[in-house]
Amino acid sequence: MRLFVLAGLVAGLLAPTVSAQQNPGGSLAPPPKFFARDLLALCEGAEGSPRLAGCLRYLQASVAMYEMAVAEKELTWFCAPREAPAVLLRQQFVEWAKENADQMGQEAIQAVRLAMTDAFPCQE
Repeated sequence: MRLFVLAGLVAGLLAPTVSAQQNPGGSLAPPPKFFARDLLALCEGAEGSPRLAGCLRYLQASVAMYEMAVAEKELTWFCAPREAPAVLLRQQFVEWAKENADQMGQEAIQAVRLAMTDAFPCQE
């Protein structure tokens, strides 16, 4: 349940105004997909910019969500330091993205998992 609440909070931070997405029938249109290339564009924002802030928040929330999923399912995808600063997560994601340009078409959350798995492998 906590996983869904956290995912909802992340989506709320990144989603545009809901009323702008309504169609004439009054139902909500699905939000656009958020791809790895979109996250990379945010992460390449200028220091102090809202784009960079969005990147850092997305990465922190993604890592927190995976930590919760791992705890509940006894899975291990990556072992990022518990208090890893957002700038470290950003650095790792941007480096991974530049080395894996062919992966930029997948959803951002999957790209974050792959980047963090490369950057922070778990010790057996």
